[in-house]
Amino acid sequence: MISRRIGAAAAVTALLFVSACGGGEDAADAANATTKVSVTTFGCEIWNTWAISKGVYAKHRLDVELVRSGGGSAAVAAVLSGAADFGYVNGYTAINAYNTGFPIQMVSGANINALPPAKPAQGVFVGKDSPIKSPADLAGKKIAVNEINGINQIVTASWLKANGVEPESVSFVALPFAEQIPAVLSGRVDAAQLGYSLLGNNNDGVRSLADPFASSNKVYIATYVAAKNFVAKGDAAKRFHEAMTETAQQLNDPANKDESFRLLSECQKVPAETLAAQPQNAIEAAVDLGALDRMAQQMVDLKMMQKKPDLEPFVTDFARS
Repeated sequence: MISRRIGAAAAVTALLFVSACGGGEDAADAANATTKVSVTTFGCEIWNTWAISKGVYAKHRLDVELVRSGGGSAAVAAVLSGAADFGYVNGYTAINAYNTGFPIQMVSGANINALPPAKPAQGVFVGKDSPIKSPADLAGKKIAVNEINGINQIVTASWLKANGVEPESVSFVALPFAEQIPAVLSGRVDAAQLGYSLLGNNNDGVRSLADPFASSNKVYIATYVAAKNFVAKGDAAKRFHEAMTETAQQLNDPANKDESFRLLSECQKVPAETLAAQPQNAIEAAVDLGALDRMAQQMVDLKMMQKKPDLEPFVTDFARS
């Protein structure tokens, strides 16, 4: 957690009015104080390790507490209940939650899929010696994803459909990322859809059939949402987006590559050289409404939604590209 950087007088005022989840925002801003906010996490996101270690959040007057979440749906529930201020949610889950009627807004992007000419950063992984060679071989098989009806299932289902395999013929199994490759290697599941950066030390034991994200154009793998009333009551959400923007700029600077993987290595307990050798998704804080609209259409095509919602009110003005 980032330590507060406020003067003694401001600290007294802030302590009287600032709650654990960013309450008393107006009073804190009036005193030019740091706002304490909670942010859901899956574990070791490279942007969080960087922003905390390098003081980017602190620069934008945010004292960030990371709160572990098992998936995007849990993150939406956390921001709506007040258990967290910012929820780490993939774009599909965010759109679906908004379409359902939950009072949330998207306040920042974070991670998008690697687009050509970059190397694919996602894969459908099977055991190195698995007889599965093509999408057709996955019919009737079990595929691990981190969340049922989440981003990895949606993108993989779209990829299967595009390759002539009915998604209904596949059994999707929800497993935490850390358990997916061990499940493949033990035979509990036949394949797993996740990022290369999550393989840990298992690179030599698996191979990828394809990157299902490659045919989906730009996909928001990670975004942040907040409750509408939280966004409206102060500028903490705007400052969070500004911090994410600055973090993305720094992480996209080749001069910071080695340092970013060193920090991520300390968090993931995986050698930095192993992480650096794995293809990475792109870091992007701005939100492209056109890309979100295409993602919504995918959900309609998979019969997860009846029609596309109007996403204009969903994305805050300060977060748009």
